[in-house]
Amino acid sequence: MHLGLTNPLGTVRVITSLVGKAEQLGLKVRYSTDFDELVELRFKVRGDRVSPMFDPVACQLDEERAFWLGAFDDAGNPHSLQAFRLDLVHPNLAEWAVGWMTGLYVKRHELVMPSVIEPPPHSRSRTLKGALVYHGEMWIDRTVKKREYFDTLPKIGMLLALIKWQPDALWALTGNMFATHGFVTRSGYALQEHGFLRWHPDWKPAGADESEWLIIAERSHLEYLAAMEGG
Repeated sequence: MHLGLTNPLGTVRVITSLVGKAEQLGLKVRYSTDFDELVELRFKVRGDRVSPMFDPVACQLDEERAFWLGAFDDAGNPHSLQAFRLDLVHPNLAEWAVGWMTGLYVKRHELVMPSVIEPPPHSRSRTLKGALVYHGEMWIDRTVKKREYFDTLPKIGMLLALIKWQPDALWALTGNMFATHGFVTRSGYALQEHGFLRWHPDWKPAGADESEWLIIAERSHLEYLAAMEGG
């Protein structure tokens, strides 16, 4: 049983500092629970549909269980998007994830097919259960200051999720390029595993690699991140 954050005021101060850093980069960070707007923004900046995990057509996304963040310039143009949702996972993430994800795609009349039902026996995902937050829709404008954006923007959302829900862990899926070029560490995640989800090459989600990496930040990692960012 969790008894609250170790240093809630320190975590709030870190978020405030990170938002200030974003403002120094010319970005205004906005918190929202309007997922219809996220659908429109995703199409505007990426030219395709939001993933079904954050599509209000496929699932219920209310202010109690989901939010998204955008970073915008003074003209209102988005330079970063990311979204978070809370789910109760049982018996563990390894057994739960494939059914959850494929079910949401089916609700949107899209067929995806895993080539492997579960990750290997010793995957860290077998220890993750309970209140878990999925971090998705991560997009950062690659044309300007990508390195500085990655050092700042994901951490704001991750620490807001920590304060809002105090989850057991955050998790996300990413491709080979992101996982092997240092972006996982820069964004604040502590652990990564290759091949958590593996898709049939002809039936994989749009934009996904055939073999996806799992990245994890457990509650202790998030509190450690806040302490380190706070100096």
